[in-house]
Order: sequence, then C-alpha cells, then structure tokens
Amino acid sequence: MQVAIYADRDPGGKKLLSTLQRRLKNEEIRAWQVRKTAPLTLIHSGDRYTKIRVTFTPAGTSGFTRAARSGALGTFRNPEPTLLATISDGPSADRVLGFLVGMLTRHAEPLGVSGVGIPLRTASGS
Repeated sequence: MQVAIYADRDPGGKKLLSTLQRRLKNEEIRAWQVRKTAPLTLIHSGDRYTKIRVTFTPAGTSGFTRAARSGALGTFRNPEPTLLATISDGPSADRVLGFLVGMLTRHAEPLGVSGVGIPLRTASGS
C-alpha cells in the first residue's frame, strides 16, 4: 500500500523527513517510533500494529523509481510526489494507513506537507 506525499516547498523531502525525525525524537509525535533512519522507517506504537512498517522513499531514489515504474503511484504519478510512503502488508495495514494519513494531516504545517494521495489502483489497473 502506497501513500503519495506532496511538499511543494521541499523538493526531495529532506526538510520533511528531518522535521519528522526531530518531532518524533522530542516526543511531539508520540504514536510513532523510528525503526530505521535510512530509509526512514516507522512503526506505530500500538501493540497490535508494531509488525506493520511505514517506509518513506524520496523522489529520485532507486526505490521511488522502481515503485513508479511498477505503477504503484496510480493516478498520483503526475505531478510526481515528493515522497512515497510504503506500508507493509499485514492484517492491520489499513488501520496503520489511517494513522499515517492522520499524522501527516495533523502535523502538515510544521512538516511542510501540502497534500496526500492514496492510489487505490495501480496504473496497470490491478
């Protein structure tokens, strides 16, 4: 499951990712924990959701290019998003999607998020 994240004033998403990491470290955002820093991978703090990972991939990286070529961006391939968040599969992935979108919208201004898109179908139609 993919989430396209737009940050109009932050090409490459570096400011968004560094601000997100800082706010997590300072516990301004408490519901998420950093699992890995490169690429930034988060897990939700709720016990039922710790197996579901959210990995942020900036535009221009090989991981982003692979996802774009596979059609994972769906209708959000143009304009190209700043970041792509990939939610791992699992029984609670849909709940984690809701938590992620909620976090991105609640903290949109400090993170510099200007939009969020959730492709429901890939470009290939599956």
